[in-house]
Amino acid sequence: MNLKNLKNEVLVQNTKNLIKEENRILAKVLAHFQEIEARKLYLELGYGSLFLFAVKELGYKEASAQRRIEAMRFLKKTPEARPMVEKGDLNLSNLSLLERVSREAQATHAQSVAALNLIQEEPTSAAESEAKLRGYFKLENKKRVVRIEMDEETYQLWLTTKAKLGEAKDAVALKKLCQSQVEKPQKKVRQAPTARTAGVVLRRELLKQAGHQCQYVGPINGRRCENRHFLQADHKVPYCLGGKTVQDNMRILCQQHNVFAYKKGPGTG
Repeated sequence: MNLKNLKNEVLVQNTKNLIKEENRILAKVLAHFQEIEARKLYLELGYGSLFLFAVKELGYKEASAQRRIEAMRFLKKTPEARPMVEKGDLNLSNLSLLERVSREAQATHAQSVAALNLIQEEPTSAAESEAKLRGYFKLENKKRVVRIEMDEETYQLWLTTKAKLGEAKDAVALKKLCQSQVEKPQKKVRQAPTARTAGVVLRRELLKQAGHQCQYVGPINGRRCENRHFLQADHKVPYCLGGKTVQDNMRILCQQHNVFAYKKGPGTG
């Protein structure tokens, strides 16, 4: 398959067509999973669970198998979701999330449908979707486990910090420490327009103005990048061409669009 000679618009349209087919295939795969579970076919083939069957017989990675099983079970109890999957309005991750949260909440069918509609209201990140669902079902926020490696000196500093904060539990002490830094008033430092890079204060103002989101806008479709990670302060008129490091000549771009704009030249995005 040689794609190099395709025009941009043809390449994009072909990709969209393939995604539609991918969505239809996903719905069919989940329907097959449901029938295999209904027949207990995995038991007949010598597997103790549908999960083991999916991993060892079908060749899925463990995480992929689990997501598909959870998605299938949500579709089983909430068939209203199936057309959304076929149209591509509901992805595998959200289906899996809906199943896990609704199961934890012991949701009724009506509540599951309401949760399904809630998660479709506007595109959000996985974390935001989970927070929205947990809020709807009035569930406690999920606790996250973070493993941190530190040398002995850092560990002793941490013990001293906890003692000063008056907290024995790591999580509570860390929360207090973070809050003290976030809520701490920041001193404004004047940004020299001839500086090569944006200082802390200017970068903070740029991020606030951008809504902590990449400001690149596609020239063809007018779509703004939604990336909120690895954000960088970029010169509209490049510094090497005399551009000043001032707010009017700065913008926030994600790392990928910063590199893209640099390669395309001034005026990109």
